[in-house]
Amino acid sequence: MRVLNKFIDPDLPRLFYVLLAGRFVNMVGNSLVFPFLAVFLASRLGGSLASVGLAMGAYGVIQVASVLFGGIFADAWGRRRVMLLSLSAGAVAAYLVGIVNPLWALFVALACMAFSLPLFQPASMALVADLVPPEKLNESYAMLRMASNAGIIIGPMVGGLLADHSFYWLFALDALSLAAFWVLILTKIPETRPHERRETLATTLGGLRTVWRDKAFVGFALLWAVAWLVYSQLYQVLPAYLHIDLHFPAGIFGYLAAENAVLVVTLQIPVARWSKRFSSFNAMALGMAGYGLGFLVMLLASGLAGFALAVVVITLGENVLNPAAATWVATHAPAQLRGRYMGFQSLASRGGSAMGPVMGGALLAHGSAPWLAATVMIAGIGAALLVRQSRVSVTSVSA
Repeated sequence: MRVLNKFIDPDLPRLFYVLLAGRFVNMVGNSLVFPFLAVFLASRLGGSLASVGLAMGAYGVIQVASVLFGGIFADAWGRRRVMLLSLSAGAVAAYLVGIVNPLWALFVALACMAFSLPLFQPASMALVADLVPPEKLNESYAMLRMASNAGIIIGPMVGGLLADHSFYWLFALDALSLAAFWVLILTKIPETRPHERRETLATTLGGLRTVWRDKAFVGFALLWAVAWLVYSQLYQVLPAYLHIDLHFPAGIFGYLAAENAVLVVTLQIPVARWSKRFSSFNAMALGMAGYGLGFLVMLLASGLAGFALAVVVITLGENVLNPAAATWVATHAPAQLRGRYMGFQSLASRGGSAMGPVMGGALLAHGSAPWLAATVMIAGIGAALLVRQSRVSVTSVSA
């Protein structure tokens, strides 16, 4: 009970903990599938890596568009409706991906899954901002990350066992987790949107223009994309470097990824509570500096212990940066436009993640030193710009 009390804040609404529990179950199901999606597609496409690459690329492009629509829909239709739509459509699509036979049907189901699942993200983030007092947002977003990573620890281990026997169960259990979360939201979570008037095309476009004209937010979004460009080197470039250049076994990165997830689960809440002493942008700058320091460790120490230490430093950075960023967006955005702001934040992160391996791969072709040195330099510049941005946005943050 004492351990549980460390993670339960009586000042947070019960509905938040319902969302937290559902998010954990959902991420267990999602992470059953996504680590093995490329392997599944390769088996269905006869081992054609080029076709798998095209399919995964199209999947990513659809996801980028989806998060923006998810934010618009969350403001126009309500958080609850969008989350229910995302989960129900995602459950059907995920199950169909696992059972359909014609390739055209597989690609249609895959496209539906790619579009439906990311709709949930901006709606759920806006719902948290609607429910939670502003002074508790940093801790709340930290708890969401903790629940998500706890699910990610469990899902791939179970998924690996199931994938050796049948891919069907990966998608069936993912669909079941989505359906269970759908029932939880349907029965336990009411609508929290702060306004009830229907939006017209004019008000929708007007809301988008408001976001684009918000110079403080646009500056943040650009730097948020840079943060994800840097962070993506960890998950999208480092595995290839370890295996191809340093000749580690292909599975060695799995241990580093597990280390990252365990550190998020165990350290996210205490780190987020500690970082509340800083303003949001200064905390983000500190997190970005942690990214840079972590990749500097990789540059200076190429042994496996050095990479494990680098993951610790990078994880500490993300534990500071991510809750601070979500908190700033939630408090900066007008209440009636929270979904759109959250959607644009997700769009920036996915855009940065998409550019990361392009940059990293090009630099790594010239050697590890140029790749790692450039990553450290970009992180350092990003941290400096975040400190500068804190001065530009001080009025918005204090509000």
